[in-house]
Amino acid sequence: MIEDAWRVGGGRPLAGRVRPAGSKNGALPTLAAALLLDGETVLHNVPRITDVATMLELLRRLGLAVEQRSGGSVRILNDGIASHRPPADLVSRMRASHHLLGPLVLRLGRAEMPLPGGCRIGARPVTHFLAVLEALGARTTSGAGQIALEASGLNGAAVVLDPRHRNPGATFTGLMAASLAKGTTVIENASFEPDVVRFCEFLNAAGARIEGIGRPTLTVRGVTQLHGTTHRVNSDRLEAGTFLCAAAATGGEVRVEDIAREDLGDAAGKLEEAGVELSVREGITARCPRRLCGVEVVTDPFPSFPTDLQPPLGAVLAGAEGTSKIRETVFDDRLQYVGQLVKMGADITLVDSRQAVVRGVPRLHAAEVEAHNMRDGAALVIAALSADGESVVAGRSFVGRGYEDFESKLRSLGADISPAGDHTTQRAAAGPAEG
Repeated sequence: MIEDAWRVGGGRPLAGRVRPAGSKNGALPTLAAALLLDGETVLHNVPRITDVATMLELLRRLGLAVEQRSGGSVRILNDGIASHRPPADLVSRMRASHHLLGPLVLRLGRAEMPLPGGCRIGARPVTHFLAVLEALGARTTSGAGQIALEASGLNGAAVVLDPRHRNPGATFTGLMAASLAKGTTVIENASFEPDVVRFCEFLNAAGARIEGIGRPTLTVRGVTQLHGTTHRVNSDRLEAGTFLCAAAATGGEVRVEDIAREDLGDAAGKLEEAGVELSVREGITARCPRRLCGVEVVTDPFPSFPTDLQPPLGAVLAGAEGTSKIRETVFDDRLQYVGQLVKMGADITLVDSRQAVVRGVPRLHAAEVEAHNMRDGAALVIAALSADGESVVAGRSFVGRGYEDFESKLRSLGADISPAGDHTTQRAAAGPAEG
């Protein structure tokens, strides 16, 4: 536990400014789409996180030349794809491996891989990705624990996504597949969150013909070839929201740069409803001059409250005055962090696996807690920063999958956070305390 943990000292209001990295959820499908683009593609503002490193290695193993440059830039040269089988050891590390399915079946006529890995946050079926490809003409011949697709060519079709979720992953899959399919594809109930908008702009710069960008109905007119291009990945709105939550929980004042209020959707509104003062100038500044109050939160697709910010906000509400209610509509195990907050003195009752009632306490106290996915890890660090005493938060490796330089960015805001192993070693080297 110590080797994969942070030591976090609480009680310090965070202050300063911070710039989020490029979007994890935007960068991963953009990198996968390089399989569709002939020649050289240069991407800027690519986050330096574990999941991106995994995707880059997948592209290398599939035959693309990949060069990482300074400042978050990546150069990819596609002179041909060497295999339709992404390596199982890499696929198992990351949920976003599914982004490879559409490009591989388009370019090679088939794709085979094991079920993707990723964070444990409940059921995450791949059927909605496969249904999109099947609608365009791909044939699924999957076995136990495996995905196999075949196609002699994809054809435009009507694709209707589940309106309850407007799933971004299925939208990315549809956009990639339809861009090189024959004819016209209309995607109904498409996601229109910022990551999808920028992805559409990226594909259009590469020669795709996508209409309706930023709306729930997308029309894609297939072309015969896509070419390399240069593109900047948008800032990560979820990282931005996490730092705003950290400011709120600690009673601090933090400016998050290179992000627009509209990118946050209802997350901005809920923070203000709880009492956070938000100002928009050169980014978004969160200021918390007084104790926050409870709110009711329901997660839903953009522009509603994002499921990925539900755990960080839950950590904030644990110390808010009054009662809050949280209802999770996307994942059935997103509230697993609640038990860890209770260890820190939070008063939270689970109504069921998707609903919680939070009765705010004046202060949390230090404890040893453990995260099992990246968003829970960020939430538990936020809770520890607001608590009395020194906590140990295990799960650094999960957080590193989605947050670039999380620890150093928090330290730049005045947080007392360091690897727990380093702290233990330093204390041992100093010898026993006198007296």
